[in-house]
Amino acid sequence: MTFEEREQITKKNSDDLLSQLIYYQGEDLISEILRLGIQSLMELERDEHIGVGSYERGDERRSYRNGYKSRTLYTRVGPLVLQVPQTRDGAFYPSILERYQRSEKALVLALAEAYLQGVSTRKMKAVTESLMGKEFSSASISRFASTLDDELDCWRERSFTREYPYVVVDARYESCRVDGKIIDIACLVALGIDSEGYRHVLGVDTSWSESNDSWDRFIVGLKNRGLQGVRLFTSDDHPGIHHAIKKHYPGAIWQRCQRHFTVNVIDRAPKSRHDDLYARLKQAWDCREYDEAKTVLDKLSDDYRQKYPDLAGFVSEHAWETLGVYYACPVEHHKRLRTTNMIERINQELKRRSRVVRIFPNPLSCRRLFTALLKEWHEDWISGRAYLNMDLLKEFELKKRLHQQERAPAGEPNIMTQKTITVAL
Repeated sequence: MTFEEREQITKKNSDDLLSQLIYYQGEDLISEILRLGIQSLMELERDEHIGVGSYERGDERRSYRNGYKSRTLYTRVGPLVLQVPQTRDGAFYPSILERYQRSEKALVLALAEAYLQGVSTRKMKAVTESLMGKEFSSASISRFASTLDDELDCWRERSFTREYPYVVVDARYESCRVDGKIIDIACLVALGIDSEGYRHVLGVDTSWSESNDSWDRFIVGLKNRGLQGVRLFTSDDHPGIHHAIKKHYPGAIWQRCQRHFTVNVIDRAPKSRHDDLYARLKQAWDCREYDEAKTVLDKLSDDYRQKYPDLAGFVSEHAWETLGVYYACPVEHHKRLRTTNMIERINQELKRRSRVVRIFPNPLSCRRLFTALLKEWHEDWISGRAYLNMDLLKEFELKKRLHQQERAPAGEPNIMTQKTITVAL
């Protein structure tokens, strides 16, 4: 089949879907849109698995279509009755169904547990029955949770087999019921960029608070699972994070999040000075060389010392903590590593989902939902485009070694020259 013929079939399928939605007479249009979308994606994935489209012939065929199996997918917009495509070899199952089921199960379980433990309002019973299509029982929830937890725990505790030069860590708080009281628990998350430039979710866990001990357990847990090759950690200024990094990764550079630092600086000045402070901090961090950035920050501190000594002292004492990227990575990587923005985008998504639950029935429920969501982000990242060009890091490291070689005292043995000679021989 030619490309033009394939395009015509694709357009016809799209027109058919649009016609179904336009003339849909049911009550819940959103559910129907979601059902048709998932159904279409499953059909396309089966075509890819088989190797040829419907009514096509070709040498690339690997299997044959074998009808459909009815399956009900429980979602937040209600139960969706899907026709899951089958293949004759029995080796096909839609990946979108697996992933969608995982995160939706975690969310529905959180809501169900909330209802059983009395966290919800009176409307929760009707909402949860609509989600699952039936009433909840402790036995059914325990059975669903056990299956899902086995899968998520295996992924969350997996060992690392590659190096991660860059790591970003952060925490957010969620309301949770513990021993009849509602408290805020900390959700710790670590993201990493591997040696090929792809992003990974390295770890997620819950703790009673964002304390020194909790961060120490979290960081040492990453180390015990094989996290190595870290050049740069980026985080806010929580002392527990900094202490854990120094203790378990003494050779790594710590980068204080410039966005958090900007907030800390602006809080020490009147509103009339905010624009000037923001512009001058940005000017410093956009510099290509460390010395240039340090000069701009020192000038800022000197200019504000007379009227705002607290602000000037803070900049003078802590501004250098925001310049770690100059020692750890090429300038082309600075923008994506000098803040925790990479993890903030994920926090927004976690917040969007946790807002549905409002109050988690227990810490395990919170960790289950966040692990399911982060696992999906992780799978998208490692199968998508690289986040950074890591060839630039190799060039940066080579220039750094050459610079150290030039500054080495005369008469000292040159390690790089010795290595080069050995390789040449």
